[in-house]
Amino acid sequence: MANRSEFSATTGTHVSDELLNACAALFSSNYGIWGKSGFSPGKRVKMSAARLREQSLSVPDQTVLATCKIDDKLVGHAFATVWSYDGGKVAWITQLVVDQSVRRRYIATQLLQAFKLHELFRDITAIGLASSHPASVNVLAKYSHVRLENIDIQFIALNAAKILKDTPINYLKPENVPLRGSLFENDCASGAISSAFTQFYVDHAEPLEALHEFMASGRWCLGELLEGHEFLVIVPVVVDY
Repeated sequence: MANRSEFSATTGTHVSDELLNACAALFSSNYGIWGKSGFSPGKRVKMSAARLREQSLSVPDQTVLATCKIDDKLVGHAFATVWSYDGGKVAWITQLVVDQSVRRRYIATQLLQAFKLHELFRDITAIGLASSHPASVNVLAKYSHVRLENIDIQFIALNAAKILKDTPINYLKPENVPLRGSLFENDCASGAISSAFTQFYVDHAEPLEALHEFMASGRWCLGELLEGHEFLVIVPVVVDY
């Protein structure tokens, strides 16, 4: 008998302590390991429920948590916060994690698709995230039915600063996360095109392997991945009425 998958989307105000603890445990067991310049090189990146609440649930009435359970076990989650900016309304994915044992089964894609059923997402005009993993960028592009190689980087260039200027999420504020790459810097020679200097020194071995595969297939448009940086991607969303 096939394992039963269940996806749901919950407003932040209704996220229980039990569920938040489960999300923190999933992150701590599956996210990745610290790089050489990280907090604890070679060890797993871990997060407490309190830290997760601070980073991804600081404005609960503007936040949605999408979850995937298989046979009642949490195997994936995504947090997103929604806010208005000069030009529209954005949903920002603040965390996306899938259990290593069930990856490559489109769970991340379905987690983001689950957001579409939530009322906070009904009138968004853009969706974005910062991530060191190209697969997460690919999943975000799929939300708007955009092929990875067709991401509109000029949309990112024109909107990133004003979107982040109005963010209610502290660690995403412009004074905390400088934008880097040729979209934002004159005479940029690093090879980066659209990145955020998050100072998150996670190990890049797995993301770089995926990046090289995307580059080899001609499907990558966001440039190189630098230490302490994450790719910054924002795609427009067509509002369906």
